[in-house]
Amino acid sequence: MIRKLNDLEYLNFSLGQPYNIVIVLRVNCAISTDELKKVLRKAQKKHPFLKVRIQADDKDIFWFTSKGVKEIPIEHAEYISDDQTNIFFLKNLETNFNIKDLNLPLFRITLITSLEHTDIILCAQHTISDGLSMVLLTRDLIDFLNNPDIDVESLDTPLKKDDIFSPKIRKRIPNKAFLTKAFFSLLRIYYFLKFGKKKKENLHDTDYIKDDLRLILWNLSIDETDLFIQLCKQNKVSVHSAISSLFLPEFSTINNPVNLRNRLNYPIGEAFGLYASGAVVKMKYKENQDFWVNANHYQSKLLHSLRDKNIYKIHKMVHIGVPIELLKELSPIFLEIASNQEAFGITNLGSLDRMGIEFDSNKFSVESFYGALSFPIGAITVLVFTMKGQLHFNLHYLESHHDAQRIEKIVENTKNRIRDLLAEMK
Repeated sequence: MIRKLNDLEYLNFSLGQPYNIVIVLRVNCAISTDELKKVLRKAQKKHPFLKVRIQADDKDIFWFTSKGVKEIPIEHAEYISDDQTNIFFLKNLETNFNIKDLNLPLFRITLITSLEHTDIILCAQHTISDGLSMVLLTRDLIDFLNNPDIDVESLDTPLKKDDIFSPKIRKRIPNKAFLTKAFFSLLRIYYFLKFGKKKKENLHDTDYIKDDLRLILWNLSIDETDLFIQLCKQNKVSVHSAISSLFLPEFSTINNPVNLRNRLNYPIGEAFGLYASGAVVKMKYKENQDFWVNANHYQSKLLHSLRDKNIYKIHKMVHIGVPIELLKELSPIFLEIASNQEAFGITNLGSLDRMGIEFDSNKFSVESFYGALSFPIGAITVLVFTMKGQLHFNLHYLESHHDAQRIEKIVENTKNRIRDLLAEMK
């Protein structure tokens, strides 16, 4: 395989490292390294992006290539405690992929084994994956464990060299790099007028400080989840809009990752890759109004943000001929303007129960699931999903960028809002 990075991938890659999606699975029995290797070979056959690296040619054009790329590396450890698993999880979020190694794919795994269960940590560089891809891969890995003799066919969508954008979108994107450079000059001026001078040493600060990541997990019970969904239906508000509105009093700007698989130039299906963008909603929560009034208002703004002209806004400003070093410099500025200097996002994976993941099997099944996204500018992110009928929240942040007491207070306030809403229903 060899092809150029497309617009989605190039812009994502420009954000620097570490920029990883990490998922932790607890499987209900012991798995050996050899068993996992066999499963991963099938996964690499089905999903070509699990066997690629990124290289630049002599003109600084970036390409995916599978040449020389070997099997997915596995780091193995014996299980000691859940804290140990969490340390490996955070380590994967914090650790860059070695782009210069010609043999390593942009995917790695940590296997933590015991006699009773196995923790599997999946880590992908975000340029080759989105959240849905990681869920689909989770399903495939468990299927391959349960059916070791199953034949797999390659999903070759990521190999396509066709334009990822439809002609309607492509014609709105600058066809000359100098137009993007001119836009960036205006962006610098706007940033200075809005926020003042940005310290140069922070402009390229994309490396995590060791042990800086913090993760807070909580969930609703099955009954609480059912009640919350009923309330959403009664008030004609999507579950995602209601969840976002729970955080609105503290965050007036929320980034909502958007699945683009049905909006691109050709069918994507269940291919493993990066097929997502973001919709930003800016709204102040009105304390003098009912929660559901605020949630309905948020939903209206979100629907407006989901229009093509808004979803592809950043791509309409960026020509992929712009040097990646310039994008690395300007992307944080653009994101800080869009987020008003406090990037906050909610990734909603939806119901994992409907994704075909095996949660109840006498063989291999998933007992627990959590994850997060590392981000170069220190964003606060929340991963939300329903599993086994329970709504889960995974919030993570960098302690060097955010006050821990404030974050804990935000989590407490969010829990209280949910509790108050459910109390009204009861």
